[in-house]
Amino acid sequence: MKRVRLATALAILVVLATMVIAAAAPAPSATPVPLSVLIARLAHGDASSAVLSGQPGDLTLRVINGGHTSTAPVLSELSANVLAAAEAGGVPLSVARPAPTPVVAAASSGGGFSIGAWMQTWGPLILLAGLVAVSGLALRAAGGGGRFRHRIRPVHSTTRFRDVAGIDELRDDVAEIAHVLASPATYEALGATLPRGIILHGPPGTGKTLLARAVAGEAGVPFFSASGSEFVEIYAGLGSRRIRALFAAARKAAPAVLYIDEIDAIGGKRTGHAANGEREQTLDQLLSEIDGFRTDPAKPVIVLASTNRIDDLDPALVRSGRFDRKIAVGLPDRRARREILDVHLRTRPVATGTDPDRVAAMTAGLAGADLAALCNEASFEAARAGDDAIDLSHFRRALMRLAGGPERRSRVMSYEERRLVAYHEMGHALVGYLSATCDPVERVTVIPQGHALGVTVALPTEDRFLATRTECMERLRMLLAGRAAEELVFGECTSGAGDDLARAAVLARQMAGDLAMAEPRTDESLLVALPAAPGERSAHDVEIAAQILVRIAFERAMQMLIAHRDLLEQGAVLLLTREALESEDLARLFGPRPGMSRLAPVTETA
Repeated sequence: MKRVRLATALAILVVLATMVIAAAAPAPSATPVPLSVLIARLAHGDASSAVLSGQPGDLTLRVINGGHTSTAPVLSELSANVLAAAEAGGVPLSVARPAPTPVVAAASSGGGFSIGAWMQTWGPLILLAGLVAVSGLALRAAGGGGRFRHRIRPVHSTTRFRDVAGIDELRDDVAEIAHVLASPATYEALGATLPRGIILHGPPGTGKTLLARAVAGEAGVPFFSASGSEFVEIYAGLGSRRIRALFAAARKAAPAVLYIDEIDAIGGKRTGHAANGEREQTLDQLLSEIDGFRTDPAKPVIVLASTNRIDDLDPALVRSGRFDRKIAVGLPDRRARREILDVHLRTRPVATGTDPDRVAAMTAGLAGADLAALCNEASFEAARAGDDAIDLSHFRRALMRLAGGPERRSRVMSYEERRLVAYHEMGHALVGYLSATCDPVERVTVIPQGHALGVTVALPTEDRFLATRTECMERLRMLLAGRAAEELVFGECTSGAGDDLARAAVLARQMAGDLAMAEPRTDESLLVALPAAPGERSAHDVEIAAQILVRIAFERAMQMLIAHRDLLEQGAVLLLTREALESEDLARLFGPRPGMSRLAPVTETA
């Protein structure tokens, strides 16, 4: 509708400009010629008409012949010669009085109206006013005033708490808001007041927006939603106006739920810098709207917000009285991942014998959105394979695709490079398999995938919230096993271990600098991790300790490969033949994995 009005205004403006230009356009130009030539033309009849105009003493003769007009000045004493020539040639000659000014003409004609004169007088002013109006409409459209209108229209959410899986404790906490909105009498009898705001914070894709929709859906109240970035504009005052419009619409439809996604876009800490003036003005308006004087307890508006960076929000925004509850929505554990998978597998055919628990175990660290993408990608994998149902192999390939990209079987490598990649990946797989605390190797391939020429995937079987020093060292050893296999077999190192070395460096520096796991394990290793006063210690100490950890892990990986050189050779040959080995193939090749307790108590000796 806004675009239609703007186009109509532009069309009217164009028509008006055309009329002004036409009214102001001068009469067709005439060619000046000598008077004797015009008198001769009149005498010979070479003209269709003639006009003698002007004041006495300042006459002008206009001779018209077809579409061409010629003019010449005429003295008063020569006017008789002109009349005689016209009579001789039989040319009609008329005498015209000079045209009076528009004001005089209107007065002398008793209020007559001349459109041409009126357009010449008032047309430029009307054209200027039209330009100002159209420019204002264009600026408003460019500022997004019309684009925000759909946000201040309430919608009724169809999402229910049964659609939110894996976050039962959080769901119950948020569900109280829906209960208060649906039946406030029970809580009012006990003196409980409805929280004005709830802020959901956590990693991306963990279900914060879904929770907000479920609250509105369960309470059966209108639902308003907007993104924090929609309030940020370059036009001064536009963000504040949108905040006022959104809250006014929510109060009109109250009780209602108002949800602001990514609130950190406008809720960041205020600095007072001039460059942040518009954003901070918008934040001030938001603060006043949440707990302003216009809040009616009988018509509550619950403000829900979500962010991935709660530490960056302004303290005035997250204080009690505005956002009374702060709920951390974290990554789901294994049980929660199983529930989320059940939700996404409701409408998908799953092959008999496919255990969702196995899929939940191999997806540690994935958020709810990641699991939804995994199920969708597994459906595509089953369709590519021509299968009627989804099985575990489809989930494995889907997980590999999401982690590293699609397989690039069209990439052609020489036999020497494929052989080197096979030993490199088998070095990772063998050391990881023989390290008791490492995650089990799920798949190893020599198929190019993404930027990698080969891939070794190790997936956890349980959720771990703590990492022991032994686990970190064995993880470091597995990362360096590919480079160790290259040097052991070929006596040469390649650039293929670049990513492994970068990840190993990050882990070693974290162990030495943050976790006090440096070698040797003495008081000195603890001091390396403690914050140092300026000038006492620097990052150089952490770097030296990290280099020691990397060297110890590399030497240990090399010793394990030397001790099991025959398994390394057999695995590399089998990998070259089959291109991909699954966990079952590795178990048949390497035998049973060594077992140990992660946190076995140390037995005291006398």
